[in-house]
Amino acid sequence: MFTNEEANHLLQLPKKILLNDQLTDTVTIRQQFPFNLRYLLGSEADNEFLFMVEVKQSSKFSLKFDLHNQEDQTKIGLIRINYFGKHKNPEIANDKVPAVLHKYAGKWFDYDEHHIHIYVEGYRLLDWAMPLIDDPFPIKEIKNNSNIVDAFIHFCKRINLITKINLEESLL
Repeated sequence: MFTNEEANHLLQLPKKILLNDQLTDTVTIRQQFPFNLRYLLGSEADNEFLFMVEVKQSSKFSLKFDLHNQEDQTKIGLIRINYFGKHKNPEIANDKVPAVLHKYAGKWFDYDEHHIHIYVEGYRLLDWAMPLIDDPFPIKEIKNNSNIVDAFIHFCKRINLITKINLEESLL
């Protein structure tokens, strides 16, 4: 587990995609529906940590963007954005829960309320979320394939992925 400050530091580290044990400057993604990918990431600024970025889209259009710290065999979630997913926050916000999340204690998110999960010290895998409408993430909803591409690009920016990604949108 990390402190909230350590988790924020890990999110802010510049990251590149690891291919064949090499940090890569450019990647082309050829993807069809459903949009699914998984890449290991590393950072030249701190090679102690490995990360995994994962995008999962179900055939029913549910869509998740995840960033996990990969440490040995454990996965500690740092951030996740869910479109068309369900979730319930813990009932009580302790002193480790950032103030911005307190008003969402016990909140139930249904399929139509897109949300962002945030790492909180002392909780298991990304237990806390807030509505995307209350977060600066610019893609608030998914209406078409173009929105998926935009959301992926903005998620890469949010996690500070600096590998240039060429998406072949025509296949999405």
